[in-house]
Amino acid sequence: AATGAGTGTHPGFSRFRMKSPDAPQPRIDGKGAAVLAQWKHEIEGAWHEKKDSSSTEAEANAYCNVDATRFPVRGKAYILDGKKQPSKSAAFTLVCSKCFLSDFKATGAVASVSSLRNFLREHEENEYFIQTWTVPATAPSSTSGSGSSGVGQYTVVNLFQRTLAKGKDPVFDTLYEKFRTGDDEFRKERLKMIPEILQAPWAVKSMVRMLSGSLRPALIAQKLTTTFFTGKNYIEASIDTGSSCAVSMAAKTMVRTFSSIVANIAWLIEGRDEGELPERVLGAAFASKVDVKAVATRLERRLNLESTTSSPIRSP
Repeated sequence: AATGAGTGTHPGFSRFRMKSPDAPQPRIDGKGAAVLAQWKHEIEGAWHEKKDSSSTEAEANAYCNVDATRFPVRGKAYILDGKKQPSKSAAFTLVCSKCFLSDFKATGAVASVSSLRNFLREHEENEYFIQTWTVPATAPSSTSGSGSSGVGQYTVVNLFQRTLAKGKDPVFDTLYEKFRTGDDEFRKERLKMIPEILQAPWAVKSMVRMLSGSLRPALIAQKLTTTFFTGKNYIEASIDTGSSCAVSMAAKTMVRTFSSIVANIAWLIEGRDEGELPERVLGAAFASKVDVKAVATRLERRLNLESTTSSPIRSP
């Protein structure tokens, strides 16, 4: 349960704290780059990593990490000259994207998905940023495996692992520390989304324009209810598209037409003074023509959120 206005610690995790000097350290490969740990769910959907991450060509049910330098961010002198510059490489790299369908309202991916909780425990040497979308949906019955319960939710999870070594960008380090240890008021004022719609129906483009506009940052938590959760080695931002009637209607349209959408989305923390600039993209993800019903794994709640299980989704 949340402990405060939108902030919580998930079951089995203490509130985020700095690691001790003798804590496990991130794995590094022969070239000095961080090794990405792989999160595997009990049942894997069809949403897969795109092989050529340098290309923005459409590929059905694909995701991949995005080169952050394509996104304009506030430069060092932005307060004086208002100029933006390409971001440096992202501080966090996309590990994977996954989608779940439940017949209950899930509160945060970590609380709802046991495989994610286990993954975070097993890789406490790494640091993670988890961005979650929750979208109202009509869920299949949890008892019969077919039919409709009338109430449900899609939970789309983007898991990012920190790959920028601490100390390489002191400006980012300081601002991110404020974000992960600060209160919700600070987080909601600073979390920014930069959408780049490459292909989409008119209705979806209209929704994006309503939120921000292509490649224009949006302080998303000021437009949609955003709940933040922290644990020993992660922070999760869970964004509820059902918290706005207009956005909820658009989100349902988006789910129906997601298989025709190709988009990049970058996340960053807004810098507001010279000591917080230049900005740097936190993490960025590409999603291409995702058939949500095909890639979603159903979550079934038994006694409580700690005992969720998974099963394939059967078409009616």
